[in-house]
Amino acid sequence: MMTDTAKWLFRRLPSSVQDRIRRIRSRVPLTATERWIARKYTPYVKRERRELFMGIARFMHVNRPIGGYYFEFGCHEGNTFRMAWDTFRWLFDLEYVAFDSFQGLPEIKDIDRQEIWRKGKLKTTRSEFERLCRRHGIDMARVRIVEGFFEDSLTEALADELAPKKAAVVYVDCDLYHSTVPVLRFVRRFLQEGSVIVFDDWNCFRADPDRGERRAWREFLERHPELAFESLLSTSMQKVFVCVRCGA
Repeated sequence: MMTDTAKWLFRRLPSSVQDRIRRIRSRVPLTATERWIARKYTPYVKRERRELFMGIARFMHVNRPIGGYYFEFGCHEGNTFRMAWDTFRWLFDLEYVAFDSFQGLPEIKDIDRQEIWRKGKLKTTRSEFERLCRRHGIDMARVRIVEGFFEDSLTEALADELAPKKAAVVYVDCDLYHSTVPVLRFVRRFLQEGSVIVFDDWNCFRADPDRGERRAWREFLERHPELAFESLLSTSMQKVFVCVRCGA
């Protein structure tokens, strides 16, 4: 399995070199574990996310019109961003906004410490993200990119600029409690009845309700009793809610 750094370096190679490496690698026998991961586990993870997006699309289509933005916080290699485009563009005229530091994870604070997290992990540069989106066929005229760590980039000025349009879907892939808090604070203004909010890392930290996205969500709801949400969908890692009352 390649590390994040190895993947980044591989993608920087000319396509002809990439193809040559793939041909060489294909002739190297896989271990039993590598074969199971490649043939069973990885396809399952992708299928699980695709089904999630289809479920959201089904909800939005039945309850239309639910229009506005597709916000994604934490885009990395654009895997979920591309899934969102593949799913929603056929049924809805959404505007896509990608929020990411493009520097990987920020400094890990005590409440978010876990073996798998470290500063700079999950880094994809902005140019690489844009390249992956274009190669996938995404119309970049319908995409806005907001670069920076969330505590710095999610400003009132930006909110004023994006208003008054509301959010149809908010995809929160922040991993960390301290990254999720400013995201929820920012999106409050964009919620409408029918807005769908997805937490990609809902069951990280062994599903501990006092850590990660779960804690940030609970505290957000405590601060905003005027809001009401209902559970919509769940997977092994993701959790989806829909806003049923957005208050004043």
